[in-house]
Amino acid sequence: MFECNLVVNGKTDGKVSIPNVPNIGDIISLGDYKAPHYLVLRVEYRNNTKGVNLHVQKFANEVACCNAIDGYRNDRGFVKEP
Repeated sequence: MFECNLVVNGKTDGKVSIPNVPNIGDIISLGDYKAPHYLVLRVEYRNNTKGVNLHVQKFANEVACCNAIDGYRNDRGFVKEP
């Protein structure tokens, strides 16, 4: 398991342990459709640790994520550019 820090607008928003490091454009879900969802914008590896900083865009829940991300259960596209 990799421990990842979720970084939103330059500030750490929490940690998550996941089995593999995601790629840019992947969605991170915390397992509940009502929980926040994250779009990975940048992956930052830290030296001498297993930890990774994931720079993400945060969405309030799965519905907000679906409405905003092109190709994530919709065909619209209006994701904010970082």
